[in-house]
Amino acid sequence: MIVLGLSDSSVCGGATVRSDGQILASINEERLDRQKLSTGFPALALEATLGMAGLSIEDVDRVHVTDIHNYFKPQSSYWEGWLVDHAGKRKQLMATLSSSVSSVIGNSDIAQSSYYAMKRAITSKRREALYGLLRAKYGLVKKPIHVDHHFCHATSAYYTAGYRDCTVITLDGGGDGLCSQVYRVENGRFEQIHKLRSYHSIGNYYAYITKLCGFTAHKHEGKITGLAAFGEPIYKEMLAEMIDFDTPDIRNKANAYYWSAVNKIKKRLPRNFKIEDLAASMQKVLEDVVVDYCKHWIEASGISKVALAGGVFANVRLNQEIHQLDCVDDLFIHPGMGDEGLSFGAALTPASVAQGEFGEPLHDVYLGPEYSESQMRNALERRGINYRRSDQIEVDVAQLLADGYVVARFNGRMEYGPRALGNRSVLYQPNDRSANDWLNKHLDRTEFMPFAPAVAIENASRCFHDVGGAENTARFMTITFDCTEEMHRLCPGVTHVDGTARPQLVREEDNPSYYRIIREYERITGIPSIVNTSFNVHDEPIVCSPEDALNGFIDGDLDYLAIGPFLAEGKNAQSRKRVINSDAG
Repeated sequence: MIVLGLSDSSVCGGATVRSDGQILASINEERLDRQKLSTGFPALALEATLGMAGLSIEDVDRVHVTDIHNYFKPQSSYWEGWLVDHAGKRKQLMATLSSSVSSVIGNSDIAQSSYYAMKRAITSKRREALYGLLRAKYGLVKKPIHVDHHFCHATSAYYTAGYRDCTVITLDGGGDGLCSQVYRVENGRFEQIHKLRSYHSIGNYYAYITKLCGFTAHKHEGKITGLAAFGEPIYKEMLAEMIDFDTPDIRNKANAYYWSAVNKIKKRLPRNFKIEDLAASMQKVLEDVVVDYCKHWIEASGISKVALAGGVFANVRLNQEIHQLDCVDDLFIHPGMGDEGLSFGAALTPASVAQGEFGEPLHDVYLGPEYSESQMRNALERRGINYRRSDQIEVDVAQLLADGYVVARFNGRMEYGPRALGNRSVLYQPNDRSANDWLNKHLDRTEFMPFAPAVAIENASRCFHDVGGAENTARFMTITFDCTEEMHRLCPGVTHVDGTARPQLVREEDNPSYYRIIREYERITGIPSIVNTSFNVHDEPIVCSPEDALNGFIDGDLDYLAIGPFLAEGKNAQSRKRVINSDAG
């Protein structure tokens, strides 16, 4: 059976193709239209995934869609006659509406049910418009099947964790009226044991704090996670009075939503508050509330293998706290845990998976486009960039890293999900304690989370404490661990001020070429990790094509670009060999 999953999320749209239980391709629209967190109908992603899978729409047996409650982008004539709603106006209207009715909705079940019924009616009309579009544009005969937002999160987590029996928890800002669902899954059978309305979303509260700290809500929450380690949680009690765990639920005790909540928090803060302290306070409240919520429902489920998805679980420090719970034996966080994973989950549902199928642990996420040597060579020559072909590109890259150069790497299929995992990455040595500052500045980024260390999985216990039970999720850079003393000493460039790191554990079978770079660098230097940060400049998506890679290489003024078997040198590389300030010797 061939299934096409589509998502038109308010955060990012995408498409996924699955055939007989195997994901063949998955990509989000932003990587193709080059608009960060691109929303609207994922036309480019749909065509790209079918192309990568060697299929046409006629080959598809089922189309599963989710989150069809947004707007279609009027970028070309065939959108005419279909529902069009501009993003900015819609978001402003919804924010104003949400704020004005929040005091009326409150905790009233009747008022909330009426509110969500109205939203479902609007969604239904938009869904019919989408079905009409798929018929008119693509000739789709079979009517698509709508899949609930949080069920997509749940299936994405369960079918990639590799657990036969599992507690699945989803948690995010909201989708289809909910911010959380909890499932007890045995042998592929999903039993929902809890759900929570989006009015009570702690993910939204994290977004409110993101905005109050001067960043963009629903986009820059990762900055708050990193910033929190630099502050003190002095506003924790104030925030806990607004959002807290009240067995068995998370409760929005402030009776506030969106702008009304932002304003309530702002009024209770001193005029000269430090954003580090506000970030630390929200991070502490998030950890306390969500850990208690997860602990309660894991114990209620009675299954200690746990799979998580939803944007709240993009918070890697939170995930470490959940991993350390006594009631958790094994933990997996789906790599595309946010809305970028919705099309993936839509393509994986019990209705289209063999009964009793629970899947193997996710092998890798290299599910995007791949380009030929000739395509890469032609791109280099069109831009007039000097390059040479290397027969031992991994050895050359490792030596350049050991010599103190920054190397951008473009190779193989692009990664699915929000993390660069070696194929669209910028690499550097981890013993430069100043790297986070100067390299982010070079890439025009404002980040507070240190770069991630890429480590051969055999060295996991050498570098990190208490990895057991989370090895698989750490392969996708979705959790932090406390660093060992040796890791602190050798790799200060990837160790956060709180003593943690967010690693990518790399297996040879997942990515042999990337694994060889890490091992060769260790052979040369004795250091067991390298820096891996995403290959993109500020507010641009991770690069996808050779042309994107060359744009990022030139705009970022990077030292070297390893693109397939070719090595290109930046114009300023030789004048910028790094003098490393480290304890590594």
